Amino acid sequence: MQDCGRYLVDAPYPEVGKLAHNFEYAALVSDAFAGAGSEATALSQYVAHNFYTLEHPELHFAYECIASVEFLHLKLLGGLVLKLGQAPKFMSYVSNEYWSGEFPVYAYQIRPILLADLEAEKAAIAHYLRLIRQIDCPEMQALFRRIILDERKHVETINEFLRALG
Repeated sequence: MQDCGRYLVDAPYPEVGKLAHNFEYAALVSDAFAGAGSEATALSQYVAHNFYTLEHPELHFAYECIASVEFLHLKLLGGLVLKLGQAPKFMSYVSNEYWSGEFPVYAYQIRPILLADLEAEKAAIAHYLRLIRQIDCPEMQALFRRIILDERKHVETINEFLRALG
């Protein structure tokens, strides 16, 4: 098995200790957990796109690594929702909508796949920056900043593959 190190950020995720129940914050985090532009969507989109990368072994492996990071983000955010006093359902408490398989962008060729995933990563970064402004909790903000590092690494990785395509 290859090492994912090239596609990962080598830094720990900050611990978020005990939190007081805060349904407003839980709702905001739930949107990043399982809303339209969420970690659940990112994970599903990378998995779906990875079926079309088999003829590009390095990209295929990179997507497996990135998907594993998105899965970790999903677990971290679900844990926050729970600590904040809400059930980590596959839904956004902001929109009051359950997660849907319609949320991922389904692309079937390498360039459209990379472009869709690049846009999703940029949107994720913007979403986490918004959460940092909306949530007045230094521990949670530190976690969001660390997740942003991963999303920026994903942007860098996708851009490298786009450059290689020419």
